[in-house]
Amino acid sequence: MFGQTALLALAVAPLAIAQVTEGFENGWDQTAWPTYARDCNQGGTVTLDSAQAHTGKNSIRVDGAGGYCGHIFVGTTKVPTGDVYVRTWL
Repeated sequence: MFGQTALLALAVAPLAIAQVTEGFENGWDQTAWPTYARDCNQGGTVTLDSAQAHTGKNSIRVDGAGGYCGHIFVGTTKVPTGDVYVRTWL
């Protein structure tokens, strides 16, 4: 019985420790999730989109403008140490 309990605790631990989750259901906190383009940004945009979402009502929409400098990124610095796993829907 102890072995099963320990195994269950180990299986659930990654779900409870050091997670960064955001569904953007309360809007987009641009301080926690800033946009950036290190080299250049010539027209790429990041917006809160309420018209298209996989689950819930909101998502983050990233539109590139094309060309070398038409890129833009959105991210957070609240990343825990160790392995990082990302779930996205494209």
